[in-house]
Amino acid sequence: MDLEKTVKIGTALSNPVRIKILYLLNKKPMSIYELAKALNLSRPVLYTHLKKLEEADLVESYLVLDDARAKRMYRAKKFKFYIDNDKIDEFFEK
Repeated sequence: MDLEKTVKIGTALSNPVRIKILYLLNKKPMSIYELAKALNLSRPVLYTHLKKLEEADLVESYLVLDDARAKRMYRAKKFKFYIDNDKIDEFFEK
């Protein structure tokens, strides 16, 4: 993992709401409406958080047809994130 990717993941994980979104999406894929209800947040706020998670490649979305309407579903992607002093040194000592 390079420095840029590490910063994106760190930024995405720096907010407790985004970690809770990952927790919920680890359980099952959810629509924006389901997430808004579960977190008691507005959809615009959720879209902002989901965008950060997608930019860090922690969440993905897909469309599902529901009664002739398309519904966007979100799911957590598998990832492992680990950083320590040695990893930081690697970024700059290549």
